[in-house]
Amino acid sequence: MNFGKLGKVETAQTYLDIAFRQSKQAAMQTLRSTKGDKFPRIQKKEMQSITSVKNILQTHFRLILVNFPSLDKLDPFYQELIRTVVDVGQVKQSLGAVNWAAQRIEDLYQDYFGKMRYVHNIQNILSLKRSYFGRVSSVVKKLKYDLLELEDARRKLRVLPQFKTSIPTIVIAGFPNVGKTTILKSLTGSAPEIASYPFTTKSLMLGYRKHGKDTWQIIDTPGLLDRPLKDRNKIERQAAIALKYLAKAVIFVMDPSESCGYPLAEQKSLLKEVARTLDKPVVIALNKSDLCSVEQIDEARKNLKNVVLLSAESGKGIQDLIAEVGRAF
Repeated sequence: MNFGKLGKVETAQTYLDIAFRQSKQAAMQTLRSTKGDKFPRIQKKEMQSITSVKNILQTHFRLILVNFPSLDKLDPFYQELIRTVVDVGQVKQSLGAVNWAAQRIEDLYQDYFGKMRYVHNIQNILSLKRSYFGRVSSVVKKLKYDLLELEDARRKLRVLPQFKTSIPTIVIAGFPNVGKTTILKSLTGSAPEIASYPFTTKSLMLGYRKHGKDTWQIIDTPGLLDRPLKDRNKIERQAAIALKYLAKAVIFVMDPSESCGYPLAEQKSLLKEVARTLDKPVVIALNKSDLCSVEQIDEARKNLKNVVLLSAESGKGIQDLIAEVGRAF
């Protein structure tokens, strides 16, 4: 899903200025191109004026409605992720207000256009046009805060990650400095894509790997799954929950040597939290195994399943990790 294509939502006054300016140009063009007596020419000009205002405003409002995604029809991952950055209820309410305005402008137009067809003097024509413009202005100005809300939502949505939701996705988790980025590079064979997103102060890292007929999407999530739940804010917790819809499996990286700066007991505690949050198959990568004693490895493996020993720096054990992840799907 690419939210970057969402067009800017202007202010209510900006839409009115655009509509009135362009309608004036269209009306004058109609006057210049119309021959005959004065009254029919003026009548046609002013009828074109209100028609242009109606068409211009409806075009802009319908573009807003079309460009904003139908939130309830998105992939569950994006539905959950969107809730981390915008008030979904408010967005729906504001889109409903824009839809109401587009219809109200149409109803007013049908009323005033009909009246303008049957008047017989210029003063009445001009009076009806001014009245229509005034009522349309009132309708659009009622959207003042809804349009501001939608523009705020657009700015937040356009920087959400562009993950591929249709391919198997593997999430890498674990404390900082346990070797997650090195494992990601080893699995994908290249430097990961790096991008900052609004739900974490750090950057997500993303890569891809061909595996048989499949392509794996592999994500490292610093700032989300690298510390205990109690240390994450509400938005980070929601974003972590969203990953459960995307993930097919989790690689949880541990450092039994504890050279990362985190005791093994804390690493195992985080493992339990991540497994519970994502509720997906977990493959445990005991990294830096070349720095560990036999006792440290044994202690790390205790009561754990799907464990792979590796040294990401040298590449040792990476193929075993790939095979174990493949079996976990």
